[in-house]
Amino acid sequence: MGGKKKIAIDMLLNIAANAIPVFALQLLILPSLSNYMGADAYGLLVTVLALLNVVSAAIGNALNNIRLICGDQGAAPDKKTADYQMLLLLMALANLIIVAIAACVYEKDISPVGLLLTLTASVLWLFREYYIVAFRIKINYIGIVISNLLLTAGYLTGFGVFCMTRRWQAIYISGYLFSLLFILARSDLWKEPLSVSPRFKEISWQAALLLASGMLARVTTYADKLLIFPILGGAAVSVYYAATLFGKVVSMVITPVSGVMLSYLAGASKKNDGVFKRVFSASLLVCVVGYCVCIAASRPVLMLLHPEYAAGAMEYIFLTTATAVLSALTSAVNPFVLKFFDMKWQASINAAHAAIYVTVSMPLLSVWGLYGFCIGALASAVIKLLFMLAVYFKCHEKSRI
Repeated sequence: MGGKKKIAIDMLLNIAANAIPVFALQLLILPSLSNYMGADAYGLLVTVLALLNVVSAAIGNALNNIRLICGDQGAAPDKKTADYQMLLLLMALANLIIVAIAACVYEKDISPVGLLLTLTASVLWLFREYYIVAFRIKINYIGIVISNLLLTAGYLTGFGVFCMTRRWQAIYISGYLFSLLFILARSDLWKEPLSVSPRFKEISWQAALLLASGMLARVTTYADKLLIFPILGGAAVSVYYAATLFGKVVSMVITPVSGVMLSYLAGASKKNDGVFKRVFSASLLVCVVGYCVCIAASRPVLMLLHPEYAAGAMEYIFLTTATAVLSALTSAVNPFVLKFFDMKWQASINAAHAAIYVTVSMPLLSVWGLYGFCIGALASAVIKLLFMLAVYFKCHEKSRI
């Protein structure tokens, strides 16, 4: 099979793999949850999920990417699989502490059982995000599709448990457990030794930079929920969440493409401007078409999925969808910057984005409410895309280690 054809097929497989659980959550499970919960309770749920995305998913994804980028480069023959398990354990412990504190801050009357279930979901989420790198290393996107089918089956099973117990965490615990067990059965990464090599310090530093960058990126993606909840309350989060639904659809198509590109770029020694321009052009086309389709379909679909929030959400749909589309386009550029430029650029870009996001969005939120917040988020997304493109075209590639 030709190289270009295989890349295209893997991109389609990864899009399908990501689409299946997203559709299950966004079109079936979460709208159903909103019917079981009041606006404030549903807003709290969305906020806690944003927290897990910012912390647990970011940690797992950072370890996943650092394993893909660094692999076993420079390791002694008897130390080829050292470091990563120890790093995973340390990161998992940090995750437990951060999530426990933050969950108690957001839900002041959280029960011990509720906290334990949230922590369990966070650890399973983290482990699954890391261990699925086994399929990415081997460029086995069939395996990723199967694992996501099981993730979806787990979500649906967990929703059945939720209907009986009213514990929303059951949905995520079941989903990530189903998927993780399949991944562990098909890979040997979990059998690697819990030890360190002389390069542990270097790998830890690279992972820390990537994690800081990833968390900053996710903070700006999910800050809407984390910031709006304490200021405007759960009902405002519920309306805003409904308004961002269509942006997630475009992201669902573009973001998997960036994951496939990083897998294929892992073995490349220098950047290829021709490949970059083709990927960027295709992503731009998908974003433009996706934006138009989402805007056209927004009102009838919102009336079907979130009738109680549809009217309020339509006030912001043009801005929130544009922000998501620009963020998705930035994610298509990111693998090229991540692979070929110093890791400091990841941290610098996302730190600048986070600073602009907060300094612009928060004052506008105070003055114009949700509408002002949406304008600030859109402005920061434009700046981040321009910054990312400037790094790619204007900066020198990193030295090969």
